Amino acid sequence: MDKRILTIIIAIILILVIALGILYIIDMNNIKNNKPIVFSTWGKTYAHVENLSNIENLEIENLPKQYSLQQAIKDGCFVITNNKIYNKNKLDEFIKNTGVNTESRKEDTIRIVEYTKEGDPIITEISFKIKAETYILSGKQVNKTTYILKRDNTRDRFAAEQKITVDEDIPGEIYAISLQEGCEETKLSLKLIAEIQYVDSNSKIYDSIDICSYLPNAEIADLSYFYGTVIESKQNHIIVEPKEGEEIRKSADKISVSLGEYNDAIYQVGTNVKITYTGTVMESYPAKVDAIKIELKSAENFEIRFYDKHPQIDTKINKVLDKSETNKYDYNIYSYDGSVNILINGEEISLRNALLENRITMDEIIVKANIDLKAKKITGATYKDGGSSVYNYENYTIIKYHTLEGKRDVYIGPKGITINDFN
Repeated sequence: MDKRILTIIIAIILILVIALGILYIIDMNNIKNNKPIVFSTWGKTYAHVENLSNIENLEIENLPKQYSLQQAIKDGCFVITNNKIYNKNKLDEFIKNTGVNTESRKEDTIRIVEYTKEGDPIITEISFKIKAETYILSGKQVNKTTYILKRDNTRDRFAAEQKITVDEDIPGEIYAISLQEGCEETKLSLKLIAEIQYVDSNSKIYDSIDICSYLPNAEIADLSYFYGTVIESKQNHIIVEPKEGEEIRKSADKISVSLGEYNDAIYQVGTNVKITYTGTVMESYPAKVDAIKIELKSAENFEIRFYDKHPQIDTKINKVLDKSETNKYDYNIYSYDGSVNILINGEEISLRNALLENRITMDEIIVKANIDLKAKKITGATYKDGGSSVYNYENYTIIKYHTLEGKRDVYIGPKGITINDFN
């Protein structure tokens, strides 16, 4: 072979290897940053979305190929398995909003996921839309409406034909959503509620449309949750010790929770978490649950209790917790002109003890303060010094510094203290 040709071939191979390497790096970065990766195969475009944590707003055709029961429940789908149904409230709400007898029908969408005996999901989406076009009904001008029905059985390995179908011609004037309970099944359908006068044999024939069904004795499964502490952390799972008093602790004192194939979160040992799961505890040791959601959370309800300075205490600023006492914070926590307790699930203890015992974290307190501020339950402000924030409650104020100079400390004091009081 001519040396020049050989050189050209080697150069082309090197260019291809470099190009593939760059594409791989881009894809891996996208996965780490939870960005969808779009790629093409045989002229069709797909979105690689398995790594996304929030996918309920995706179009039905872009849902992950492996659409798990846990993800479907988390996304708010009405889910049907062999003997259980989940998120029944979503179906009830859709029927209430779009029912033909509803005084004011609202636009709404519901996604239904049925799992076959083999565990394959069949996905159906129903949308009720109000059109701009109008017509006269009983002397009143009303808007036309329509149902849009999408079905996707491409994940059903035993389907006679795998495909996605879309029907956008289901007039809301002649159809109504119907849930009928029978002895053998409970059936959801779009029921034809009007007699149609067909002009000729070429006219579209309208008939009732079956949506899905489930066993009449199917268990309406409520999601369960428990609080615990991470005692072991791996790339694909964590081991959680449930808190004392949690119902699940009767099954096991250690619970294994899968993080999923594409999970990038790191849960440090000692982190407090709230695990929401499907309600089934698999008998093993450690026991296992199918987690729907993992939250960094110590308690469902807590409340700061600030007490004015005791006459015998001379110092105005007291250190609640020094950052050297724990590896959880890179800042100090102070009380100003008083003392700070916290009420957690009905039990009041000092804030210091609560932080040291991992009953609560300062991060959770700040997150709640931000939620209260956004909901306008309290007043406050964020400053342009790097992001310092002030949260004014009825009887106390929290100041969280975040300055360009690196100050990060937290102060809790009486109502009326300002960000300038500790500069």
